[in-house]
Amino acid sequence: MMEEDYIRKFIGDVLIEKINFVRATFKEAAVFRDRIYEVISMKQYKIVIDLTRCQFIDSTFLGALVMILKRVTERGGELKLVIPNTEAFKIMDTMGLYRVFNVYSSEEDAIKNFD
Repeated sequence: MMEEDYIRKFIGDVLIEKINFVRATFKEAAVFRDRIYEVISMKQYKIVIDLTRCQFIDSTFLGALVMILKRVTERGGELKLVIPNTEAFKIMDTMGLYRVFNVYSSEEDAIKNFD
């Protein structure tokens, strides 16, 4: 895994973490989770994870997303996912994860829906 696998930017007080690989699997899950835990530990509680490039998300990576969601919500924050209509969208839909996550089709929509 390389640094360019992730693109991090801030828009106001919102962190956007763009995942820059096609398959989000167990190989990336721990590093990804730790990257986000690091910013949560610095009191960054408004987070958007942009999964636009991901065409596949495995259960381990989904587990990392759930753990991140739990940690940020325990601190009063919000996690939003950007998943346009792709294969990853279908995986999330099939697993019923739209009841758990706030999912948007664009970064702009996710950002404007923070409290």
